[in-house]
Amino acid sequence: MKKVILVMGISGSGKSTVGQALAEVLSLPFIDADDFHPRENLLKMRRGEALTDEDRWPWLASLVEYMLQNHHQKFVLACSALKASYRNYLSQRLSVQPIFLSIEQSVAEARLGERKGHFMPKEMVQSQLEALEVPRDVKIYQSTTSVNDIVKDAAAHFQKLI
Repeated sequence: MKKVILVMGISGSGKSTVGQALAEVLSLPFIDADDFHPRENLLKMRRGEALTDEDRWPWLASLVEYMLQNHHQKFVLACSALKASYRNYLSQRLSVQPIFLSIEQSVAEARLGERKGHFMPKEMVQSQLEALEVPRDVKIYQSTTSVNDIVKDAAAHFQKLI
């Protein structure tokens, strides 16, 4: 079964930044789930509309299929994976080891407000927090912790598991 380190959290929590750095340290391919959103999802989010489960299932399916078809056996995936049902779906065909980047609403909104040209407006943070089901029994990092400190700790943790 393919192994995936899932770097999860709401928009603005640093998933892509931490995921890329962790993948580099562990010499694993990095996948940003944002790159797999269909155009309709991106347009919907740009308009400030929250995605529904119906919007997310095909997106999650495309991620799973991509990893299953890829020749690599291990990955680092940056994906919001807000609900337990989404994480369970990913875990049906992949061995998923998540870490959760926790962030305060005001910090996430400030980070998203600084982004130029990104599809996720800061006004969407509230809807992400409402959808979020914080995972149990996973490593949790405060997103205000330095990327280097998060990556150093996570890399040590996952070198034993992956």
